[in-house]
Amino acid sequence: MFLVIQEYYRNFENHTKILSPYINDKTPRNVLTLLKISLTLFYFSKKPHHAIVNDTVEVSKDLKKEKLVNAVLRTILRNNDKIKYENLIYPNFKKILDKIFSSASIRDYIYKSLFIKPCSYEISLLDNKDAIYCKRVSILEKKITKGSFVQDIGNFEVINAIHSFYKDKKLIDVCAAPGGKSILLHSLGFNVYAIDKSQSQINKFHENINRLNIKLDIQKMDFLKKKFTDKYNSILLDAPCSALGTFRRNPDVTIKIDQSHIKKHQKVQLAMVEKSLKILNNNGFLVYIVCSFHPFETIDVIAKIIQKHKYIKIHNIDSNKMIKRQNGYFINPLAFKDIGGSDIFFVSVLEKRL
Repeated sequence: MFLVIQEYYRNFENHTKILSPYINDKTPRNVLTLLKISLTLFYFSKKPHHAIVNDTVEVSKDLKKEKLVNAVLRTILRNNDKIKYENLIYPNFKKILDKIFSSASIRDYIYKSLFIKPCSYEISLLDNKDAIYCKRVSILEKKITKGSFVQDIGNFEVINAIHSFYKDKKLIDVCAAPGGKSILLHSLGFNVYAIDKSQSQINKFHENINRLNIKLDIQKMDFLKKKFTDKYNSILLDAPCSALGTFRRNPDVTIKIDQSHIKKHQKVQLAMVEKSLKILNNNGFLVYIVCSFHPFETIDVIAKIIQKHKYIKIHNIDSNKMIKRQNGYFINPLAFKDIGGSDIFFVSVLEKRL
């Protein structure tokens, strides 16, 4: 059922196009949703078509639209040979993508990748001769290999590219759960002070470290409310965001873009960066990460920070897997194309220079 739900969101615009001859602006939204669910079941489930029609018509009786629903679905089935699925992208999502990625080849690949089942990866704690990237990254098969944890290859590359900036290996990971970045840094020799405020995510953190049998703890804490007495030289801030960069695995984010929600995210992101700078020692490094490519959550956040704090230096990152945009870097969607693709992350390295 989960995969069917994914296809509902992945093909949202395809189904809008398929239904366009039969509906109009006056068609109730709940009826349109019902029809799109039926189309998803038609083409992405094994349920018999007649059973889908019967069940949908039955549900639509409560909406008093059973005749419309019955007529539309049976007409579509009669014309089944004319149905064509294309790489149609939700307009708002496409607009944001096009703003960040100017390359036609990157855009074309992203549009196609939404409709391809994403590859999953696992990261080994130690070097692995069979790894496909950086001696650590492998394709995740049916079961996680012993001594490995699940992490997207783009997520791995972010840490792989920035960890050498930290001169002090005592590091605070502000939004640490479910633990991928903390575990990777721990495997690279860092003494990680992990914190998070989400109990459900903390539970996943504990599951991961228990399975890996490593000594790494996490404290439940609201970073913005906590009064810190200590200061740090090394801070990792993987801030809460819209998760637009995970669209391959979570296609629902493509149609749930809400400017007001993203602005709320930005407000929290800015507050967390400000708090991080307060507890950051002079000449210390703060790395800001989000799994998003929306300007509000990425380059705009850093722009506001460096405009307000003139003492911040933004560092260049040495990685051929990333694309620089103004004050930070995005994972290049083409970087891991031949391996299986990746999520899109934004990262910026800030040094405090008073």
